Amino acid sequence: MPQSTWAEVQARLADQEGLLEDRKWTDRAKAVLMQTQQLDEGPAYKLLRDAAMHAQIKLPRLARQLVQQHERAEALERAAAQRMLSQRLVRLQAQATLLPDQLDLARQLQRDTVGRIEGNLQRLLELLHGPIREAELASVMACWAGLQPLLLPATGSLRALNEAAQQLVDASERLAAALLDEGFERPLRLLSLCARQRLLCQRLVKEALLAQADASHQPQRLAEDLEAFLQALQVLRNAPLKASGLQEAFDTVDADWARLVRALRQGGGPQALTDLCNASERLFHGLDTLTEVVQRSLQTLLS
Repeated sequence: MPQSTWAEVQARLADQEGLLEDRKWTDRAKAVLMQTQQLDEGPAYKLLRDAAMHAQIKLPRLARQLVQQHERAEALERAAAQRMLSQRLVRLQAQATLLPDQLDLARQLQRDTVGRIEGNLQRLLELLHGPIREAELASVMACWAGLQPLLLPATGSLRALNEAAQQLVDASERLAAALLDEGFERPLRLLSLCARQRLLCQRLVKEALLAQADASHQPQRLAEDLEAFLQALQVLRNAPLKASGLQEAFDTVDADWARLVRALRQGGGPQALTDLCNASERLFHGLDTLTEVVQRSLQTLLS
């Protein structure tokens, strides 16, 4: 084949590969919008096209940016969630120690939490690459491997479990910080704030239960965490977020938070501790729902 003709063929192949790559990113971006905004394919494509025209950039470029932003947001949420889940594991083990009649429930909830942690780690292995995966994510996985043997049925003390859980919190904090350093978009920081809310609520109850289970345990940061939770909730309320179900999610969190604060004020005793654990569980699910609604927000994806 003549050199000029071969060059033309190569150029056409390159063009076709480029078109296929552009279509791949566009299809992935449409899928993101369909999922997060609950749109059909046609409206999702129109939203993507209109946004590209408004920003005066080519649609495939915007599509790539949207997908990468979405994946970074997902990775951040999953990394940050590990902090909260580690505290939840300790809270459930303390609950089983203080309320033996809830042992089976605590074991089941621990198994569910373990499943979430392992699911997060598996997804993070898919999302992350390079130094972040080799350093920060590897550290999170090593801390998780050290914590697992201490879970119900327990092979160590609550204190040992709490210390191992704190190591997982610290490693997850470093991973989340590294992900934030890769992109300074305000929406990612709002997602990080949502994740911190879930950490605070689990740590509050964990510290209260550990103080009941071990007279020598000094609750850490209880007053500070109470104030930090309310401040962060107000920041989220003031953020330019728009999504169906957002106000309902805030209302639910407000009611569940008030219930948790009342339970904290009751002090010790089996009924008071049961009320505290029940309130914690309600708030846990309420904050999960709020985080999901924030993730669906168009501003979170396209600001």
